[in-house]
Amino acid sequence: MEWDLLAQEALMKSEREDRKRLDEIKEEKEKLHKIRERLKEIEGRLHETKKEDPSLLDSLRTVFSWRNYSIYLVTSWIFTAFSYLGLFFNLYLLKLDWEYVLIGTVLSIMSAISATSRLIGGYVGDVSNRKHLSVVAMFMMAVYNLIMGIFVEFSWIIIALIFFSTMDVFKGGSTAYIMDNIPKEHSGLGISFFSAGRVFGIITLGVFIVLTPMMEFGPSLRLMFLTGGLFLVGASIVRAVFLEGKAPEVKREGVSLVRFFIQDNKRAAGLLLKAVPGMITIAIFDSLSDSLFKFGAYIYIYEEVHIEIPGIILMSLVTILVSVPLLLGTGRLSDRRGERKTSLIVYSIMPICALLLYIAPIFPYWAPQSVINQAESLFAGLGAVFSTPFLAIVMKSVNDAVWNLLLLTIIQKNLPRRDTSKILSVFWFIVYLFASIGPYFGGVIFHYFPQAYLFIIIFCLNLIILGWIATKGLVKTEKETKIVNDGEIDEHE
Repeated sequence: MEWDLLAQEALMKSEREDRKRLDEIKEEKEKLHKIRERLKEIEGRLHETKKEDPSLLDSLRTVFSWRNYSIYLVTSWIFTAFSYLGLFFNLYLLKLDWEYVLIGTVLSIMSAISATSRLIGGYVGDVSNRKHLSVVAMFMMAVYNLIMGIFVEFSWIIIALIFFSTMDVFKGGSTAYIMDNIPKEHSGLGISFFSAGRVFGIITLGVFIVLTPMMEFGPSLRLMFLTGGLFLVGASIVRAVFLEGKAPEVKREGVSLVRFFIQDNKRAAGLLLKAVPGMITIAIFDSLSDSLFKFGAYIYIYEEVHIEIPGIILMSLVTILVSVPLLLGTGRLSDRRGERKTSLIVYSIMPICALLLYIAPIFPYWAPQSVINQAESLFAGLGAVFSTPFLAIVMKSVNDAVWNLLLLTIIQKNLPRRDTSKILSVFWFIVYLFASIGPYFGGVIFHYFPQAYLFIIIFCLNLIILGWIATKGLVKTEKETKIVNDGEIDEHE
């Protein structure tokens, strides 16, 4: 009997231990299940993060998946490389004995023609085959370069400028051709690659700086214009042969062409004002400030600070080296952060540039004279790297490029794709229209007042713009923008 009790007690103890082990196993299973669920949750979050913030390689694959993008990109780099010759246009006219007021008046008229051409170009870009427009725009730029490379007479220069200004009739559709096909989530990166073509400007300016001492400024610039014209003719042929495109289907429903044009541009203007009113206001002030700066900067540096042409060319060359990585970085930054932060970072440099040029005649160089002399002995113009205007020009040029990239990215992100060309044309019409008065006023200021006064005006305009960005921003909230875009889609439907 005693043995039976002991056996029963041992059996009960064994069962209790088994139940305890089973409970422990059950608890471990529950813990493992929770861990598994947690891992799935983390994996899901990582997947979402990767989807929202793809790697640079994934972004590149997506952007370059469209074959036309590569062709358009390479030919646009040729366009960009020779566009740097325009930096010296005012100095060139001054060397041809044009007066300040004459230079300003001619450039203001041409800028007004560009503004009107942009407006017309918005309609043309949305009703025509954009491939053909991209070819014509490139060819007109080639003609402008060829004329500037061959002739020096007043009448021929005016004809060349007319070609350059009316090119904007076709340029709007050409730009829209590529913007419509860049994925919105990678728009900053995709657009920034076009600015990366600035690196080819190093070759252009490198050749120019070598030619200038041998041929003097005027003849060497004409040779570069002529060379650029020939390259641009080649780029036009490449676009005509290899780009793909078709004419869009446009329904006017019995409305006259003129009335349809007015209605479409009115709608595009309304959409811009609804979606990005702050950006339009800022663009108006900035276009005036920028046109004043571009008119006077190089003339002022040459005449008031007494930096020679090779030094000015070298400034532009170094600007390219600095700007390309910054442009690519800003493209990604605008995709991953808010526009207000990016725009504040970018635009805060602008008033500093104007202030540096104002004090440049007082403090022309920031390095010891021995360093400057040694730099000049190594290469003519290298001493300009140590000048105050060099800092101003480099910072201004880089920030202008980044700023324009940011504005294009904002338009691409915040407005519907249906009327991209018209929206761009109305935007640039507003910008060019207000910019067109800048050269004339710049010429008047240079003729009747001390040249340094121009940069005080620019400094004040920059402070107004910076204050607006800080307090009101560039765009509406994402929710407000979506409402505007949805309303526009409903109207079309």
